[in-house]
Amino acid sequence: MTDIYYPPVAPVHLGEGELSGGYRAWCLEREKHAPSHYPVRHHKHLLFSVVVPVHNPPDQWLQECINSVRSQFFADWELILADDASAPATIALLHKNQALDERIKISLASQQSGISTATNRAASIAAGEFLVFLDHDDLLNPYALSAFAQRLQKKTATDIIYADEDRFNADYQRIHPGFKPDFSLEKLLCTNYIHHPVVMRRSLFNRLDGLRSHYDGSQDYDLLLRATEQTSQIQHIPDVLYHMRLHSNSLAAGAAAKPDAHGKGIAAVQDYLQRHKSPAIIKVTPFEGYHNLSYPLVQRPKTSILLLAEAETSQGDIEALWQQHKNDEILICHNSHHSIPERLNTLAIKARGDILIFADGQLQPEPECITELLGHCVREHIGLVTGKLRYSDHKLYSCGLTLGLRGCAGRWHYACHANDLGYGGWMGITHEVTAVPWQLMAVKKDLFMQAGLFDCGYITQGFDVHLALQLANHKTLTHLVSPLAQAKFPFPCPHQHAAWLEQDFKRLWLFWKNILDQPDPFYHPNLTIYDESISFISPYELECKSLGFFEAYDNLSSQLLWQCFNC
Repeated sequence: MTDIYYPPVAPVHLGEGELSGGYRAWCLEREKHAPSHYPVRHHKHLLFSVVVPVHNPPDQWLQECINSVRSQFFADWELILADDASAPATIALLHKNQALDERIKISLASQQSGISTATNRAASIAAGEFLVFLDHDDLLNPYALSAFAQRLQKKTATDIIYADEDRFNADYQRIHPGFKPDFSLEKLLCTNYIHHPVVMRRSLFNRLDGLRSHYDGSQDYDLLLRATEQTSQIQHIPDVLYHMRLHSNSLAAGAAAKPDAHGKGIAAVQDYLQRHKSPAIIKVTPFEGYHNLSYPLVQRPKTSILLLAEAETSQGDIEALWQQHKNDEILICHNSHHSIPERLNTLAIKARGDILIFADGQLQPEPECITELLGHCVREHIGLVTGKLRYSDHKLYSCGLTLGLRGCAGRWHYACHANDLGYGGWMGITHEVTAVPWQLMAVKKDLFMQAGLFDCGYITQGFDVHLALQLANHKTLTHLVSPLAQAKFPFPCPHQHAAWLEQDFKRLWLFWKNILDQPDPFYHPNLTIYDESISFISPYELECKSLGFFEAYDNLSSQLLWQCFNC
């Protein structure tokens, strides 16, 4: 079964503060399909231990939290409520619920010790193979445990599962859906995008010695960072399975509710970097809870900057913009009758640098652009690196390429204000992408040559995506966007979006059909592929998708798909 649900009739913007009724419609349709999508009710070899640290929540909120566990469609669970020296009324409510269901356990403490200690105490008496973490004022979706069990049946080696989440207000309106990418370590190092819900194998939790109290406020972030050092078996379920309550004291309402949390999160990242002896420097952003990593160069590599320029642009003007270091080699190709990949390949063959930076000669790089690109590019497991490209009117050109958009590959957030954070931090923090645009692309020369250079079967587009997929497929390399590497075009965002050439579109599909017909792991299957906006997938689009209309396996079907998006 696919992890896609029937969406609302009207696509909606998913920005912060959005109270759109479109999401409510999506939720209603999703709940209709959930019973058939998650049929698993029992598993004789699987028990979930739901651990809840409790400290004086309002009685109604705590009861609703408990009820969300008791109403799970999946029945093989235990609920461990670890109280942290709450008032007598809270203790009484815990005992009342324990009497109602033998699957509920209570652990009491006479002195308050904090959320980490309480959670560790709950985990210490857990019997389940997997721990499910739940805050005392939040709710699990009724099919959450079924979804986790279903994934564990398919992926038995899994150590960690996370899923999407949303928030609900005092009127129980579900708002602010947090649709997440598949696992992205680079993004996790810049923000705790995983957050809730998290399922973790209990043996892994014990091996990590649980949560650490000195990170209370970001203790879950610290745990996840340490867990990534122990396992790569991390699964993402692209469905909203956790509901965070919005109130004045919750982090869901904003970073101001818990001012220490961001500082503790940065400290957890710093600890991670020290364990790995990483030279990375944490750089704060204007957005609470989000930061960037900059990698200083111990020794600047030999660098060749390869530029395609308009015929009327003088070489001196271009060199003045791009010569940020005296030893960098700059090679420029003015307009010619050759295709773009042919011209870039000619420059690459001539280049003497160990690092190649391909760029559109119209771009104007910011002072730190090249240094930031190089800092990431020299890292061992990194393939291609790009930055944040914008127009002179501050609208975004690119923060990486996303497969599937506009039928083939596109620039998510195109024309959004480039100074914004973007959905999930897309424009504000470093993150993995599936491909990067040639208009600003850094790569090690030996990797580029081993890949056979750019494929000259393309004319204007697609060859950059082709190279990215080639490197990821054969070399298992990661491609990155660093928003600290910024450059702009000296003209405003055009009203007309350039269409794909039919030849380029068809060639990319026929080469990479087995990848292009799958969701981009750093996007989300519930978001549109019709354009590059931040919108839900539409009902018509979903129906077409389910019928295979957005897939191409031969010359004719690729031609029809191209016509669908470009005619």
